[in-house]
Amino acid sequence: MLAIAFLGVVVGCAPAVRVTAAPQPAAVDSLFYISTRARTGGRDTRALADSLEYGVAIFNRAATDGTSPDAALTLADSSTVSASTFADLLRQRLAALAAPDDFAVLYVHGFGTSLHEAWQYTAQAQQLSGSRAPWIAFCWPSNGRGITWPRPGDLLLKAYHDDSASAQASRPAFARAAAALVNVLDTNQVVLAVHSLGAQLAGEAIAADSAFRATLQQRPLRALAFLMPDVATARFRDDLLPVFSDIAQRRVLYLSGNDRALAFVSGVSGPPRAGRRTVPRLSHPMLETVDVTEGLTTEGWFQRAFGTHHAIHRKVGMLFDLSSIVGAGYAASCRAVLGTGTRNDDGTWSLRRVPAPPREALLACPPFIVERP
Repeated sequence: MLAIAFLGVVVGCAPAVRVTAAPQPAAVDSLFYISTRARTGGRDTRALADSLEYGVAIFNRAATDGTSPDAALTLADSSTVSASTFADLLRQRLAALAAPDDFAVLYVHGFGTSLHEAWQYTAQAQQLSGSRAPWIAFCWPSNGRGITWPRPGDLLLKAYHDDSASAQASRPAFARAAAALVNVLDTNQVVLAVHSLGAQLAGEAIAADSAFRATLQQRPLRALAFLMPDVATARFRDDLLPVFSDIAQRRVLYLSGNDRALAFVSGVSGPPRAGRRTVPRLSHPMLETVDVTEGLTTEGWFQRAFGTHHAIHRKVGMLFDLSSIVGAGYAASCRAVLGTGTRNDDGTWSLRRVPAPPREALLACPPFIVERP
């Protein structure tokens, strides 16, 4: 199985499932990960490890008739590797990809996520993105079992506060991992995508660690994307955005008007969150704001009625936008060209609930013009 794992990494993941005339066979998908979660007796814990763990998680993708955009993924195996082997495998993977998929997404998950959930959700997001670009899950020691409703408010609040403390403690480890990653890959080859409470972890790490920030200034990110971030709006707009001005070619905020998890956090913590849609929408000259409220999802009727609308692995429209427009280096106007989004009067964008277009349609999109300070 280890040989299969390495083979999956080198040759690349299968592309996202598309509607086809004939059934598709089962395939093997690989996911890179970096973990700060300590292990005891080989089992994952919520303690912060003394060193980073690098590895690959292997998923079997179920056979499908081509009608479902999110074919089931089942964890088949996982393997730890050295940091140098990890870097070699990732470089090999990227070398085998042609533009515009020749980039890697470093994804930082949010609260209420175990190690295996981080693997599972990131693998699903990678599949639904429609891009062959590899995803790397940065796994920090948050609570497991995800965010579910209903749940007693005091228990959810305690879990949230515990995760906030874990996120803060994980910042130095994240800075080491991200700095190492941008140093072993080509400049502008990393898209940093941070979700929910992960935005506090990554954003504050960049703001507080001058050495890490200097590394990113020398080797800027292709894009810095905030996916429904759990960060106080004032802190995000007034303090963090100026810090991000010269570390990424592009800065994108994905916000939602129906995210119940962020609504809960805002209710108990007071300040509104940058990931929640407001009137007017949060916008800034250094920011590309995208409203995902009406974007395409895989949510069923139960999730639409009772779900949190917070999980990224169900947001097909946002994932396509992140990978195939932002990561692939196309202009914001590509949303209008493809019909996946509309430009609002305030200059922000709103996604539409339409199927992801075929990749060939991207050829009609203009390239993103890198901003100059």
